[in-house]
Amino acid sequence: MTQIQIVENSDWQSEAAELKQSGFVRCEWLTATHNGGDAFEISLMLSKEDLSESTILSTDVDAAIDSLVDVFPNVSFHEREVSQMFGVKFNGNNDESPAFEIELSGHPLRRDFALATRAGAEWPGAVEPDENAKRRPSLPPGVLPEWKS
Repeated sequence: MTQIQIVENSDWQSEAAELKQSGFVRCEWLTATHNGGDAFEISLMLSKEDLSESTILSTDVDAAIDSLVDVFPNVSFHEREVSQMFGVKFNGNNDESPAFEIELSGHPLRRDFALATRAGAEWPGAVEPDENAKRRPSLPPGVLPEWKS
């Protein structure tokens, strides 16, 4: 069973350290959700060593938050990934290298990022099907055509 804990931004690092002290020693992932502008929700999933319990620690931030590399060293990659894809700054993570070796002109996982290839393409759903085309009704999986009455 996974529990969800929502904490204040100021308690982010101390709550993560307390969870580690209480046995949540595995940092599974860290990610972000862009809520518009500079508003983000940062979520961290932690598990006990035997995977018997897990918890998600979540907080709202405005473009910057304290790094957890001192608590969970393996979170460095996840913080660099969130930084590269969302533009969130992690104070205290001194590893400035990109998570992915690709050139990005912005932060592609933000809601306000327009994909250039998508902006220049017609929406495929805008084309109406042929008036004379008829769709054959599909049978449920495992039902043979000869069973149809």
